[in-house]
Amino acid sequence: MDAIVVAVTLAGVHLNLVPTFIALFALFYSAINSRISFAVICLTSLLGAIIFYLSTFFLFGFHPYFEATSQELTVITLLGLVMFITIGNYYQHRWVKKISQQRQHYYDQMTRYIAFANQLSRYAPLQLWQSIMRGEAEAKIEYKRKKMTVFFSDIQGFTELSETLIPDDLAFLLNDYLSHMTEIAKQYEATVDKFMGDAILIFFGDPNSQGVEQDAKSCVEMAIAMRQQMKLLRERWKKMGYSALHIRMGISTGYCHVGNYGATHRMAYTIVGRDVNLAARLQYAAEIDEILISDDTYQLIKSDFLCAPKTPIYLKGIQGAVKTWQVMEKYTGNKSDHQQWFDYEYKGFHLVLNLEEVQNYEYPELVEVLEKMIQRIKVQQTLVNTQGVAQLRLEDEVKPINIDEEQDQV
Repeated sequence: MDAIVVAVTLAGVHLNLVPTFIALFALFYSAINSRISFAVICLTSLLGAIIFYLSTFFLFGFHPYFEATSQELTVITLLGLVMFITIGNYYQHRWVKKISQQRQHYYDQMTRYIAFANQLSRYAPLQLWQSIMRGEAEAKIEYKRKKMTVFFSDIQGFTELSETLIPDDLAFLLNDYLSHMTEIAKQYEATVDKFMGDAILIFFGDPNSQGVEQDAKSCVEMAIAMRQQMKLLRERWKKMGYSALHIRMGISTGYCHVGNYGATHRMAYTIVGRDVNLAARLQYAAEIDEILISDDTYQLIKSDFLCAPKTPIYLKGIQGAVKTWQVMEKYTGNKSDHQQWFDYEYKGFHLVLNLEEVQNYEYPELVEVLEKMIQRIKVQQTLVNTQGVAQLRLEDEVKPINIDEEQDQV
């Protein structure tokens, strides 16, 4: 519209120098302030040229152009320019102020929504909340079957302890314990499913996974870190006058169903399956401060962790005897120090030892047999010299005869 007005005006004044210059200046000033693209400016200029030609042809005629401007027209033109700039700046200031207010309003709303989202995220697993915020997951009833590693732990004797503590002390101990354990789980990128009193259900493999084997190793390493942290907490609590507390942990690996369960208006992201129940039963069967794992988990982590076999046990809700392992520590330094398999053969000697097949109650008998072998080898070593010739006892040895001494005696 501005281009049409300017084109008609310039045709009316026959391109007098001062009005023409000021009109073009005002037009380009407005275009730059409005941040109009170069292509639009070119199209507008072409439209203005066409309107100027048509106005000249049909309205004002082809009179001499570029004549000197009269003093009155010059003054009027300059006053118009001043008014144009003043009014333009006024409306531009109002527009900028309005945009700034809208931007601040949207920023405040976004900050408020982010604060609300952060508060709500504390009631759901961090990985799930991040997936939903990134648009990678939807809040709807769905689940999937995956091979995952499940972790279950609780505080031994916490139920009895709750009968002796006042609610405030009980809440302090529980929140202190859960906050530290959850922070460790976060470091290992685990998904914290739920808290059930002093019990914690954690799993690896969804929504983020590093592979089944690495998930199992991360879970076991997390359990070791929790056991170490519990030692520190136990010492601190003892100094505060509380009784010593210990944890029990169970880990199992297998196929589970994970996803959103419930109703459309109230759902929970959780995991279900046999191995969830197995992890809970292993935790219940574990001794204090023990990490008890299933054989499936052991097969995935045995290259990185030292484990001791346990007697197969029967667990409630689990069919048949369950082979279990106790996690001792993570391998450090030379793995030969924790070698599980020995196969050594030499002339007259062949030893095959697989510690993975030996139960802990069989260790004394195994040590006794090996000690007998060592003792017999030591005895045999005293009966044979370095050349392999049998040695007589000292009293049976025959002294060598010196012929020169016998001749002297004769």
